[in-house]
Amino acid sequence: MGAMREGPGVTTARTPGTREAMGSGPRLHSLELQGYKSFASRTPFEFGRTVTAVVGPNGTGKSNISDAIRWVLGEQSYSLLRGRKTEDMIFSGSDARPRAGMAAVTITFDNRDGWLPIDFEQVSISRRAFRDGQNEYLLNGQRVRLREISDLLSGSGLAQRTYTIVGQGLVDSVLSLRAEDRRLLFEEAAGIGLHRSRREEAVRRLDKTRHNLERADDILREVRPRLRSLERQAKRAQAFEQLRGQLNEALRTWYGYHWYLRQETARAARAQVEAVTQEREALLGQLDTLGQQLQSARSGWPRRAAGWRPSSASERIAGRRWPRNRRPPRPSWRGDRHGGKSWRPPCGRWPRASSRSAPRRPRSRSSGGGLPNSL
Repeated sequence: MGAMREGPGVTTARTPGTREAMGSGPRLHSLELQGYKSFASRTPFEFGRTVTAVVGPNGTGKSNISDAIRWVLGEQSYSLLRGRKTEDMIFSGSDARPRAGMAAVTITFDNRDGWLPIDFEQVSISRRAFRDGQNEYLLNGQRVRLREISDLLSGSGLAQRTYTIVGQGLVDSVLSLRAEDRRLLFEEAAGIGLHRSRREEAVRRLDKTRHNLERADDILREVRPRLRSLERQAKRAQAFEQLRGQLNEALRTWYGYHWYLRQETARAARAQVEAVTQEREALLGQLDTLGQQLQSARSGWPRRAAGWRPSSASERIAGRRWPRNRRPPRPSWRGDRHGGKSWRPPCGRWPRASSRSAPRRPRSRSSGGGLPNSL
């Protein structure tokens, strides 16, 4: 694509001819518009290797084609695109069709001779604009930034603010420019704008680096008087860390030793508890045995056996009868001073014998003794 020239009734796109096909340069392959200005539907344009002209009356949208090419290549000045904002690039609707929500333009270049620094035979660049003001750029279907597209097209004369595309009224504005502005125009047309933009970017980076160096110098001047104090603090911090490590190691050893002592004490206490428990079980077994022996001794005591005689005064007194009108007291066992057990009345003294008490029964002389009458 050598240039795009637009007039009142014709829009001309000049592409390399048969002889020019052997050289290197931009080759426009196709252009596709959808929702851009007056192109509501998807509209493709195929360009051959000769001159392509679009002829039509005024108001049919011929200038929109050149604006679409300028727009898809990354143009940011809406005054050159005959608009004021992003919504002006989107189809605004008509009586027959509603307005569109997005404008999309895709331009395809033939890159078989490698005039673009990318490993594709065909390079497609797309731009989409939405009504909220957002713009998307795609390179062969992959979403990229505007800066990447500008870097790709900068060496071929298709970057922003180049004059490969001459729009309507641009020639008159060029002729009316001042000398300084005309010089900038010639530099852009000669491809010097790329180097100027790179130079400006390098200058901005140098300024930023210089600012960072000044800031670093300020910090050094502020910190240098306190270096000795900071060194002492750093040594103290290092000694503190070392002492803290030693303290932690000593505490770990001390706690481990006392933990071992407590474990030994707990183990001995558990063994003692087990021994006491076993001794208690043995004593309980002996107590049960003694209780059984006592029960058997009580049940087998030969009080009523024939020939039994009282061997003590208490047994003789126990053989007496109490009056019928008086209930005999319940027997009570109390220990005497000699450690033995003998039966005593609850009142603590023996009842006196009187003439009113019933006489004793004579003992049985056949067996030489007998049981008490109370038994």
